Amino acid sequence: MRLYFYCSSCQEENSFKTKAKDRFDLQKERGNFINERCRNCGTVVKRRINRVHAKPNKWLLIIGGLGGTFIALMLIFFLPLFITVFIIPAVFGIPFIAWRAEDKKASAFNKVMVSDG
Repeated sequence: MRLYFYCSSCQEENSFKTKAKDRFDLQKERGNFINERCRNCGTVVKRRINRVHAKPNKWLLIIGGLGGTFIALMLIFFLPLFITVFIIPAVFGIPFIAWRAEDKKASAFNKVMVSDG
């Protein structure tokens, strides 16, 4: 999952990857603060865990859609039409199902806050 924070100097949005599923896991992994360098101005940014937010990965939908289009074209040429009519919606539906799961993960991460104590 990719997590985002804003730089206090230039207000640029920065990101970093983590395997943490929620803020509790992120707190165990990194502590109460995130220390990252801004990619725009180079300032070291110190942010609380609660100031970090998650966004779903849009590349998953783009790559899955392109892959689905390629598979659908291959199926149209190599399978009979009556079978292709049933398979193509499933091929295009798989990337949207994967993106929805990613969106739910990001939403679950953003809903939970940790105490600063």
